[in-house]
Amino acid sequence: MGESIFKNPAIIAYLVKRLHEVHPGKQAGKTFVQKMLYLLSREGVVGFNYSMYHYGPYSSGADAELNFAENRGLINIKWVDGAGYFTETTPELDKFEKLIQDNEKSAIDRVIERYGDFNAVDLSLIATAYFMKDNFDTPDTELANAIHNLKPKYTAGYIQNVLEKGGIMAT
Repeated sequence: MGESIFKNPAIIAYLVKRLHEVHPGKQAGKTFVQKMLYLLSREGVVGFNYSMYHYGPYSSGADAELNFAENRGLINIKWVDGAGYFTETTPELDKFEKLIQDNEKSAIDRVIERYGDFNAVDLSLIATAYFMKDNFDTPDTELANAIHNLKPKYTAGYIQNVLEKGGIMAT
């Protein structure tokens, strides 16, 4: 028997729930959740295909599952003018949380512990760094400059600081 079609939406809702438990008041918009899902894909929790996009690694499959989670009522996504998207979980998650294995919950907690305090911009820089390392074998010494070339809005120094803070590059 295959996995439930509600497994990924349950993981997304659980991620949002745990994020708000660990970091109350945290803005978890669509970009933030998308980047957290990329980090969870690196942990083997989800299996979305990613390509490089303006805001870092992007998966249309992850986006579809995010929308499915909202349509099924596991999460609410609200747009706030001047602030962006806000995602929150609903009590509907209780019906589906059993689909998530303990090792997957542990991986979600690890990712939240390590990256949950970052804002969406910094998280996109971190996800981009991992994408470049994983897909292009970009050495640590070249990461900040390579990301700066993709995202010239951010200085190489700023990017390096974020990557050091995220534990991707040694200080």
